[in-house]
Amino acid sequence: MSTHTSTHIDTPSGRPARLLLGLTGALLALLVLNIVVFDDLRVDSSAGVLETFAKPQHLSSLVAVLIAAALVAFRHRSAARVAVVVAWIEIAAFTFFHLIPVEVGPSKPYWGDGMGDLLQWFGLLSIIAVSAAIISTVRRSPKTTVTPAAASLRS
Repeated sequence: MSTHTSTHIDTPSGRPARLLLGLTGALLALLVLNIVVFDDLRVDSSAGVLETFAKPQHLSSLVAVLIAAALVAFRHRSAARVAVVVAWIEIAAFTFFHLIPVEVGPSKPYWGDGMGDLLQWFGLLSIIAVSAAIISTVRRSPKTTVTPAAASLRS
């Protein structure tokens, strides 16, 4: 009699998990650097630190990446899916805010009248690249790992 069945878990294990944790940490660091060094606080001398970090687009990005990193660190079963969703949201948000050459609402296009400098472009492209690496890492890693669970009886 066997008391093991397969339970599928969506969390990568081993090297992919460490890589995913490193990439989510890198994304968090790049988001902070983007606010402090690459863009907002560097180019706007009137911007306050607290007000800048409290902007909805900044705060929501930071919190989302923190949640994804925590889920990956604790190997939650939804960690990989959450990390991918957050990465896609970051790609979409940075595309909307900086790559679309038309100013709409709070967007700040990096070309045209609001031409971005080298540091702004570096931050933007780094964030998009790390987000794409998160997506690629999850796609390449084994989607499931098998763990034993009691339940079934076999003869």
